[in-house]
Amino acid sequence: MEGAKFFHYKTKQTVLHKIPPQAKLALMVILALTSFALPAEACLAAYPALIIVSVALLGLTPAEAFSDNKPTIAYAVLLYAATAVMNAVSGTGFPEMLVPDGTYVPLLSRLALSLETTSIFYRTTSTGQFREGFASIERKLTGKKATPASDTLALALSFIPRIATFWSRIETAWKARGGADSIAKLTTLVPRFLQVSLREGYEKSLAIQNRQL
Repeated sequence: MEGAKFFHYKTKQTVLHKIPPQAKLALMVILALTSFALPAEACLAAYPALIIVSVALLGLTPAEAFSDNKPTIAYAVLLYAATAVMNAVSGTGFPEMLVPDGTYVPLLSRLALSLETTSIFYRTTSTGQFREGFASIERKLTGKKATPASDTLALALSFIPRIATFWSRIETAWKARGGADSIAKLTTLVPRFLQVSLREGYEKSLAIQNRQL
């Protein structure tokens, strides 16, 4: 779905959209880190509340609100698979070896809340606003007009949604040619994905260097 791209900025005129970039950056870091200090019960309660707020007050669709937590799902699957393998190695019988290990639920709940918090700021802050916020902080720290660190950091942040877009494009092309989900898909698409990402990064870095001349 086009409207549910990973960590993409969404143009709106909500209160959060209008907060100064510097304040947004500070809030994003504080809230994201706080998520990892909360008990699992608080995270599990706050996560759906944050989804509701995102949809009701920030103009996000449910798909957009949930889409940025794909890394959490992938991590959960990885942990589950690792647990199943460890259970099998330790001699646990079937089907007991497939019973999920609840010890990683607190970690996943905190990760989900932190990602959702970060997602909200990404959805309401453009790349230009991120750069402005970083640049303002860097100027205060260095006393210099040039902001090379801010430009680099803003470029890195802007790459997060771009990477998802790159993968979506080459995956769509693969499926359009009748390609199936298989090992061949990964061995074919991953090199192409890395090539496109590196080229985009190189072109972006040249643009930044030209602006600094």
